Amino acid sequence: MSQKEGKGLNIADVIGSGYGEFWRSRKRFVVCKGSRGSKKSKTTALWTIFHMMKYPLMNALYVRKTERSLLNSCYSDCLWAINRLGVEDYWRATKNPLEIVYTPTGQRILFRGMDDPFKITSISVPKGVLNIVNIEEAYEISNPEHFYTLNESIRGELPEGYFVRFNIIFNPWSSSSWLKKEFFDEERNDTYAFTTTYRCNEYLTDGDKAVFDQMKIRNPRRWNGVLMVKQSSRTGKNVLSNLKMLVELKV
Repeated sequence: MSQKEGKGLNIADVIGSGYGEFWRSRKRFVVCKGSRGSKKSKTTALWTIFHMMKYPLMNALYVRKTERSLLNSCYSDCLWAINRLGVEDYWRATKNPLEIVYTPTGQRILFRGMDDPFKITSISVPKGVLNIVNIEEAYEISNPEHFYTLNESIRGELPEGYFVRFNIIFNPWSSSSWLKKEFFDEERNDTYAFTTTYRCNEYLTDGDKAVFDQMKIRNPRRWNGVLMVKQSSRTGKNVLSNLKMLVELKV
């Protein structure tokens, strides 16, 4: 991305701390288990917009469990990232179909639900390659076979210097989740898996921090779980006892 397109922004200042390896990784699976307020969704959107402008044949697919949840989460995050980078003149967003297009090249960001995972396997793009998949709220996908089907569909020869990457993003899990066994119980050569908390988010306001501080006093179990201040072991108990706590706070 040129300075003209990014209006001279220093990308390191835009991203902030805690996501250096996330930004640089070229492994197939980059898996972020992050607490509320840990800026994981916003950083994923920034990464996607930045890299699509850097790689003129790259296209991206955002996935959630249901298609109806994409508009006010992933789609909105991408529009925020475009504006944060100061490149809104170069992108066109539509709601029907739900997609965002980089107008200088025609590259696309597509948005699909896993309501019918087999429909996703037939997605194609008119220019370049579909090599980036962002799975948001991955804990919502209860059947790992749906993930395996999606993974197997992202294949084929890539232009020189390009790579396939799945950004798999989610809040604290139940220890029975397939995500824990798949990506965290044992190290994998094709995976960068890490954990973030709200402490790496320097953009939280004093009011945001006050909410978390009150949670620590009034409900320390929730504070340790939702905000993941105390990490569970790889084989430990459930981080959360109530999956209703897994509502994403977009920061």
